[in-house]
Amino acid sequence: MVLLLRNHEIRGLMGLPEYIDAVEQGYREVGLGHGVGFPRENLWIRGDAKSATGGGHRPAGVKASFKFKAALLPGLGGAGVQAYTAGLPKGLETFLFLFDTQTGGLVAIMEVLYYDWLKTAATSAVATRYLAPDDSRIVGLIGTGRHARSQLHALAAVQPIQRVQAYSRNAQKRTHFCQKLSDELGIDVIPVESPAEALRDADIVTTITTSAEPVFDGKDLPEKPLHINAMGAHYPWVREIDSHTVRNSRVIVDQMEQAFQEHGEILIPMDEGVIDRDHIVADLAAIVSAQTIGRVPDTDWTLFLSGGTGIEDIAVATRLYEKACEKNVGTEFPFNQPYEFEF
Repeated sequence: MVLLLRNHEIRGLMGLPEYIDAVEQGYREVGLGHGVGFPRENLWIRGDAKSATGGGHRPAGVKASFKFKAALLPGLGGAGVQAYTAGLPKGLETFLFLFDTQTGGLVAIMEVLYYDWLKTAATSAVATRYLAPDDSRIVGLIGTGRHARSQLHALAAVQPIQRVQAYSRNAQKRTHFCQKLSDELGIDVIPVESPAEALRDADIVTTITTSAEPVFDGKDLPEKPLHINAMGAHYPWVREIDSHTVRNSRVIVDQMEQAFQEHGEILIPMDEGVIDRDHIVADLAAIVSAQTIGRVPDTDWTLFLSGGTGIEDIAVATRLYEKACEKNVGTEFPFNQPYEFEF
């Protein structure tokens, strides 16, 4: 039987702490050599919707794409692929196919949009746990959309956050967001009028936008130990973080091979001659598995660049599948029944 899990069914299966634990476990498995992630692949759909091309570099004028990423995590019992389309009339259509590594059978098909919301937040929480200064209390937040809400909940789960300074371009939405999150978290979430104000005295900075250009001036960052999570767009030609910040930070990425294919935060400064490949210290798997030290004593700024990986997806999906089976959630389909082939 194959279990179909819809967004509304996934919603009640796990809380945010379990997402954080699952993501951390997935990266640890890979860091210890017990699993492997396959970087995201982009197949670009040309404007006539009748021809296509592959690769990370988008052809001129092409916006629509089919994407997929995968991971094999035998220690967790799961392998699978997440596939989705973007830039087409239906918007983001995303599904995950989960296989059992013991039997080889397809065990689940999942809608992704709900769990991706919490999985993305969980990833920044894991990075923050290993990279942020101890007892970080002030967060500078750039972006106040749907993902920003889960980002703050995740940060509050791993650090004793007391104050958030939030900026986004829409003042009305920014104010509403801050009121809502102040009530939810029981802390001061303050709307501010500029990115520079959001950065003031921050211990943690999180950017979660769709901006194609840097969302703050790195020269406005406090000259003290802090950690930055860049959680927004992940194409080679866009970036949330400027070259000054990248050059002066200890940079950790989610997955090394994928980062060098698609992170504008890395590729643009490399093209400018500001950094080289060796400037990237490690990926998150190496940090979580203690193969590489995350924050070192003389480091002022650490920077985590996230685009979302198959490692995170399969680690979370495996845990969700286990929970769904325990709680008898989802719809079963009898796929791959015995069949006698005849002409």
